Amino acid sequence: MRLIAVCLAVCLALAACSGPAKPDPSSPTTTTTTSAPVKESDKILVNVDGDGVGLGGHDPVSYREDDPMFGSDANVAEHGGAKYRFASADNKAKFEADKAKLAPGFGGYCAFAAAQNRVQRADPTIFTIHDGQLLVFTNRSFKTMFNKDPAGNKKAADANWPALVAKHGKPAR
Repeated sequence: MRLIAVCLAVCLALAACSGPAKPDPSSPTTTTTTSAPVKESDKILVNVDGDGVGLGGHDPVSYREDDPMFGSDANVAEHGGAKYRFASADNKAKFEADKAKLAPGFGGYCAFAAAQNRVQRADPTIFTIHDGQLLVFTNRSFKTMFNKDPAGNKKAADANWPALVAKHGKPAR
């Protein structure tokens, strides 16, 4: 009797471990789908505050005059996942005419850190215009190190940026 009980227990255990029964081909099947994975090209990486404002509220066009000024809520434009504020309607119009050129490079993150294959927040008051592009830095030391080889560091940052966006970026909205 004991042998029968053991055999029965083993059979039940094997049946439980053998997996689900095969579906009846005549019954309808239900498929559950989830959203498609986010492609790397659909990600953005931009340095913004809690309200989505880039450059700490500074007017990106004002950097061209080597005098970054705060913008106002009356003049706002969006680009690349950030809201940018402008000191005047004229600066806003200039930005809207050439957003790619006038927006900060590397999403407003530190250009030297990007050259080192890292993402690091930047201080929007520490900047340079390199080949027409606004670049900001974490601190003055990083700006100094970047400027020791600006072309080489910019080239390295440009090469590193797509992988940094892929790794650290968020889905674009």
